[in-house]
Amino acid sequence: MLELLFFLLPVAALSGWLMARRHYKRRYRPQESPFSPDYFKGLNYLLNEQPDKAIDVFIGLLEVNSETVETHLALANLFRRRGETDRAIRIHQNLIARPTLSSPQRTQALVELGLDYMNAGVLDRAEQLFLELLQQSPSPDEAPKQLLRIYQQEKKWQQAIDMAKRITPDKKTNTNALIAQFYCELAEPLANKDHHQALNLLRSAQQYDNNCVRASLLEGKILIQIRQYRKAVRALQRVEQQNHFFLSETLPSLQQCYEHSGNIQSFKEWLQGLLSRHPHLTSARITLTNLIRQQQGNQAAQNFLYRQLHQHPSVEGLHHLIMLGEDNHQVLIPLIKDVTTALIHKGDRYTCKNCGFSGRTMHWQCPGCSQWATIRPIEIHLSALEKLLEPSR
Repeated sequence: MLELLFFLLPVAALSGWLMARRHYKRRYRPQESPFSPDYFKGLNYLLNEQPDKAIDVFIGLLEVNSETVETHLALANLFRRRGETDRAIRIHQNLIARPTLSSPQRTQALVELGLDYMNAGVLDRAEQLFLELLQQSPSPDEAPKQLLRIYQQEKKWQQAIDMAKRITPDKKTNTNALIAQFYCELAEPLANKDHHQALNLLRSAQQYDNNCVRASLLEGKILIQIRQYRKAVRALQRVEQQNHFFLSETLPSLQQCYEHSGNIQSFKEWLQGLLSRHPHLTSARITLTNLIRQQQGNQAAQNFLYRQLHQHPSVEGLHHLIMLGEDNHQVLIPLIKDVTTALIHKGDRYTCKNCGFSGRTMHWQCPGCSQWATIRPIEIHLSALEKLLEPSR
């Protein structure tokens, strides 16, 4: 309450000053008072701790002209930040209704009114308002940006693409990467229905962002469905150049492609090369261990993984080694296995590089910060043991 009172006192003073200023511009008339009775009425409300009534009075006293438009806008923005959206809407609507407003002032008031509607969750009104602003020449920069926000919330991906194309890219907003994600959103529901259309959409995604991992993963999935395994391999192996953190997401599909092609030895050689380039990639190490087990037996797989873990220890690698030898040491092995199983299940699989959100499910749009393509897979290394063993709070 005190905070609001301290804010309203300058508003009251400004109202009085403006009326006095208008008065002294006219011919001096001793019998006239420079203050309106409403001014004292507003002060009375303020002193009696009735800020809502005081606000209404002072807003009414602030005559809209070129000198007070900014005051109205500042007051309305303050209300919006405080969550009093209804008051902000009323002020902005009052401004827009005034015929004396200049064209730039009217445009600014319309933008602010649209932001009020956004803040209030009235997306249909906000959309209509920003679409009208978009027809102006020149249109305000805020119009396509806010329409992009609306279409993302409403999952209208084609309209979101159209708006993103109208925004000038900057350091904060990589619109090309956003457009690629929207094309992927359009392609995903078609992956099992219309392969041709889905692949065309994914090609459009890659045209806007050739580092779009999501497009490569989805392309590989579709090509596997239509049994074009060689093309699927090329699409999935492209991920290494795009973002090697996502290689773990490609390995099961790549193994499926090589198995159907009858060329599992080439997959094994590719994995060996992959580990030489990315020695901490535990998922590739475990996949190669399984291939060795299939071809050379359990003991050869244990020996390989044992040597690997000495150089690159990891919880998942240790867990896999225990599983390979779980028939030995009947008492010790089950106990250690329980520990590593708990560690693996407790550890998060994905984390956002932007806000730090983490979880066990992959999201292409972060639930924490709403940014696109900022979440990536992580692996549980032994250096994380101390953190994982801490009791949950």
